[in-house]
Amino acid sequence: MTGLQPVFVHGWGFGPEVWRPVLEALEQPSSTLLDLGYFGAPQAETQAQHHALMKSGRPVLLVGHSFGFLWGLSQGAWPEGSHFLGINAFGRFSAGDTFVQGVAPRVLSRMQAGLQRDAGQVVNSFRARCGAEPAAAHDLCVPALADGLNGLMTLDARPVLAHLAGNVRILAGEQDPIVSPDMTRASLPAGVPVEWQGEGGHMLPLTHPHICAGAVRRMMSETMEKP
Repeated sequence: MTGLQPVFVHGWGFGPEVWRPVLEALEQPSSTLLDLGYFGAPQAETQAQHHALMKSGRPVLLVGHSFGFLWGLSQGAWPEGSHFLGINAFGRFSAGDTFVQGVAPRVLSRMQAGLQRDAGQVVNSFRARCGAEPAAAHDLCVPALADGLNGLMTLDARPVLAHLAGNVRILAGEQDPIVSPDMTRASLPAGVPVEWQGEGGHMLPLTHPHICAGAVRRMMSETMEKP
């Protein structure tokens, strides 16, 4: 693939391995995968990757799953011409006065407190709700997980999305137990196209990798066709 540089960011409680089926479907095993460190990956390398991407000037196709999409949008201005594909994604997660469809902050606060007592229980309870396999508790990095939860509680990328609307696409599952259809719609500006998977849950990269790969291909090819 040429043109946009694909960059993949996983969601909270997961790691870059969620992209393996999508990359296999793309026949592109070597891609830029940003690791948010929930399983102990050194953050210096991720920070260096991110810095290089921002400074390169080459536009990216940022593909973010769940919190990875919100995190990516909140990292400042990506190179001009960049595009954004959100999978099971949202522009805001935590509920507030202007976003009643979000998740109650008390739920996230309980998760934060639980991380200090039993991080494995908190992460694997969440992964079970997502329909994913449990993770090895001894691999977990509590500070990184806590930082991610803080992002879910505080970040609001809706203003950013309003400026990027023409360069954004969303894949969503109608059966998503984490991000409901109402929450998905309310967290996005009008005009952002959402492709719904009727039987899809919260782990579309694992359950619908060919559909995710197809969305990546379409965004890459549509961008290349523009004058």
